[in-house]
Amino acid sequence: MFADLNSPALQPESIKAGLIPEITICEGLRMKLDEMFSQEEKAYRKIWGTTSVVQTDKSYVFFSNQWLYLAVMCKKYAQALYQYCDFFDNHMRADTDVMNCVKAQDYSGSAYVNLFDSDDDREYMKKFINGDPEFRPGKNLVNTGDKIRSCKDIFGSCVLAKMDVPNASSAYLGNLVYYLAKRPALYDELEIEISGQTEVLDSVIKLPAVVKDCAKAIVDYIYKLDEFESIVERIEVMDQSVKINTGNTNGLLPEGNWLRYMFVRPSSGMFDSESSSDKTRVFDTEYLIKVNDKEYRCKLTTEWVGTEITEGAQGNNYLQALIKLVGRYYSDVLEIKEEGGIYYLHVVKREFLISDLPDAFDSVFAERYITSLLTKPFVILTGNSGTGKTRIAKQFSQYLERTIDGKRNWLIVPVGADWTDNTKMLGFYNPLEAKYVSTPILDFILQAIKNPTVPYFLVLDEMNLSHVERYFSDFLSAMESDEEIPLYKVSSEKVKDEEETSIPEKIRLPKNLFVTGTVNIDETTYMFSPKVLDRSNVVEFKPEKEAVLSLITGSIDVNDVSRAGNGVAEGFINLAAMIRNGVCNVGQLKLKHVLEFLDSIYEELQESGFEFAYRTVKEIRQYFAAACELQKEEFNLTRTMDEQIVQKILPKIYGDRKQIGELLNTLEEKCQRGIEGDSEEMTLSLKKIEQMKKRLDKYQYASFM
Repeated sequence: MFADLNSPALQPESIKAGLIPEITICEGLRMKLDEMFSQEEKAYRKIWGTTSVVQTDKSYVFFSNQWLYLAVMCKKYAQALYQYCDFFDNHMRADTDVMNCVKAQDYSGSAYVNLFDSDDDREYMKKFINGDPEFRPGKNLVNTGDKIRSCKDIFGSCVLAKMDVPNASSAYLGNLVYYLAKRPALYDELEIEISGQTEVLDSVIKLPAVVKDCAKAIVDYIYKLDEFESIVERIEVMDQSVKINTGNTNGLLPEGNWLRYMFVRPSSGMFDSESSSDKTRVFDTEYLIKVNDKEYRCKLTTEWVGTEITEGAQGNNYLQALIKLVGRYYSDVLEIKEEGGIYYLHVVKREFLISDLPDAFDSVFAERYITSLLTKPFVILTGNSGTGKTRIAKQFSQYLERTIDGKRNWLIVPVGADWTDNTKMLGFYNPLEAKYVSTPILDFILQAIKNPTVPYFLVLDEMNLSHVERYFSDFLSAMESDEEIPLYKVSSEKVKDEEETSIPEKIRLPKNLFVTGTVNIDETTYMFSPKVLDRSNVVEFKPEKEAVLSLITGSIDVNDVSRAGNGVAEGFINLAAMIRNGVCNVGQLKLKHVLEFLDSIYEELQESGFEFAYRTVKEIRQYFAAACELQKEEFNLTRTMDEQIVQKILPKIYGDRKQIGELLNTLEEKCQRGIEGDSEEMTLSLKKIEQMKKRLDKYQYASFM
């Protein structure tokens, strides 16, 4: 339930005043922050470009956007700390028997003991309440005279102590972080927004002064990036160890295998043992190192020559060798710098560019698919069987693949005809065994929640083999509303799945989750309702003749896609967050042309019952923003409007000649004129309208699919 507040993984990053960046917040996120402060305080209003004022019950506070940066820097610690505050306020404060135990410091009393599932949780809460200085900063929760302090005040003092904010007027920072910790989805969105503007989140990491801890911090980071793939040519597997061979580096490092004791394997006596001084000789963390398609379990040894990294080169030569290796093999994304005797790890994030994509994505369909993903996290790919829908979704996932804790960030799940409710997606609680029966999809979502700055791609293959609304309606609604999805409601005890993993009572779909549904159209499948079509971009796949015939003379392996460089996956999610938060670099004159075109077709659509609403207009604007960012100088207004007509407007149109005959004629006429005059037609839309009209003539009925 509770995390150890002393865990190194939770501690806020060290802040260097000169490196605190200027932060701008897009209008969409600013409105959400405005709503948060309106709920918690009296008002929040922007008064200058990056400064706002918060009106509290007692006074007002000038609020700099840099505070949002500080809030993101302490996010992990804040969310762990909030769990204590929330539990105390909701499960303990109003219970007289429990509070009597707390005031008497009787932590063996049954009223207190029965609140918790484990001894660790009881002990952690005891330390939190008593203000144990080795557990958290700040005062005892129980004041003199047995008065109970506000958890929000305790929270604020802990955060300020951890962040080492010197100015007393900055005490309101504690309130800001508290309000954000109450709203994990907004906190995630803020983190992604800020990481998209700066290199804050990872770029300036202060490395420990102790050699072995510094080495572990560096090793952990490069393992997180690519599981040592970039240095695999330097890795040698021995009977009891895995070493980094520094020989034959063309002068980069001296000969001598300086890193020969870097990792130990289970066959080594060091793997589980301790030295005579009771200091562990290996770190607890296990790594899976892949060499020649085999995986080897290892632990990083603590036996690094030297103690402090400020010692002479001979004293820390192992570490210096590691730093040089990082400089050689990870220079595109990492740089280790020394400033005033302190080492910092600088991370270079990379922009997601359409021009960097491999040849597999050199098609109009692929570009439309990627633009749609950036616009909204749910895209439908439709077309005949074998046209490459699943392949393009899989290839894009592979291109942005990241592996964290041995699990990759994409999942393809075939939908079955027996998907009659949401249990196939999100599982269910089994009361007979008091266990939650999880699913690969739920496990995948929980993994995405833990890693908000990495994109996660879920592909539902052949989505319409069952009625989509029966199993997907909760999911779809949660995507739109940002509301939580309840998974179960039983006792206050933590529910676990078959593998003893804790399952939360409810989940909120993370912003870094991208869902693609593939759809085959034939007599064995079900059609989509207007509700589903209205909430996605529908990209129809029709392979180009040249691409198909080229397989005769070209390579048959159409599934081979190289992984993007380090930082590109994060760049993709940063771009998506920016677009969904309202950033749009399409000029106002161009947007006026878009508005005029939509206005010209609205009445005809309304008369036939297919008018679009606020959601559609918002998503069309976001699509234009995404296309503008991806295409840069090649951005074309008419072509982008053409894509949105065929992906957002036409999919909802269906009926007989009386219902849609005249409407199709009107849309055809509008699309022939283009959006900026008579210079360019909307070819995609015209082709689809012609196809629908032919069906109408032949069958007296037509629909998009």
